[in-house]
Amino acid sequence: MFRSARSFLTIAKATWLEAIQQPVAFLTALASVVLTLMVPVFHFHHFGEEGRLARDSGLSCLLLGGLVLAVGAAGRSVSREIEGGTAAAVIGKPVSRSVFLVAKWAGIFGVTLFFGVAQTAATLIAERSSSHSVVFEDTPVQMMDVVSLLLALGFVAGSLLLAAFFNWAFRKRFGVLASAGLVLSQLAALAVTEWKNPFVALNLRVLPAAVLVLAALAVFASLAVALAARFRTGTILAVCAGVLLLGLAGDTLFGSAGAFSLRGIGSGVLPDLQNFWLSDAVARGGRIAPGYLLEALAHAVVLCSLFLTAGCLLFRNRDLG
Repeated sequence: MFRSARSFLTIAKATWLEAIQQPVAFLTALASVVLTLMVPVFHFHHFGEEGRLARDSGLSCLLLGGLVLAVGAAGRSVSREIEGGTAAAVIGKPVSRSVFLVAKWAGIFGVTLFFGVAQTAATLIAERSSSHSVVFEDTPVQMMDVVSLLLALGFVAGSLLLAAFFNWAFRKRFGVLASAGLVLSQLAALAVTEWKNPFVALNLRVLPAAVLVLAALAVFASLAVALAARFRTGTILAVCAGVLLLGLAGDTLFGSAGAFSLRGIGSGVLPDLQNFWLSDAVARGGRIAPGYLLEALAHAVVLCSLFLTAGCLLFRNRDLG
């Protein structure tokens, strides 16, 4: 058991390092964070609530960016290693196929979680920096926190410069340093804006919604890893995109279906992603109940277990020669 646990941690760490230093992974995370921070600049309509556009855009970037990261990492880390013979060398150590596949999922979800921290912090900053009605000298005015946005963007640029310097001077891995700097820059910017901005409080009700999106990404990571045991990256991306679209439209497509109909079977097989997308629940002061959050996380654990079990069955008889 100790040997299996050590092998699991070793494979998961190697997968995390390999995935996080890929240019595609870093560029996806960077683009999502910067686009989220730029939303308040083009925020010309409140949509019934101040900061809502920035919040919804940030959560959408979290979902789509995390999906791209999970699918891309699964294709590179599982499919290519199987085709290239690396998986055969690792499994012959001895490491069981199940441990190998689940460890790959843990490493891939670790990259997604790393990105999720930076994206959630950027979402909080963007929502807070959007135009809000505040009382200034006994007069209500519309104010946008430009300083906080410039700080957040400046911290991103500074982290990239530091990563480039350490790569040039000490031959450190730029991808790892830049990704870590992206996370730290947004957390630092969040701390500074909390200290300097007395007008608008942070909307911490976004955090449970972000946790649920990360739970959905854990499900997609398990699905991508399971598919990678047999298919290539293009097929994985197509299937995951289809599951995303059908899962978000599940209530409309399968809501009134009979239990034993074709649509009813589809509703039982496909995950209902509306259970994890609750951006509307935190609108206009709403909150996500702790009980619902725990139930949704338990649902995500069950879905991950089912997909990983299916992946292990697909991987059991796969020729690794």
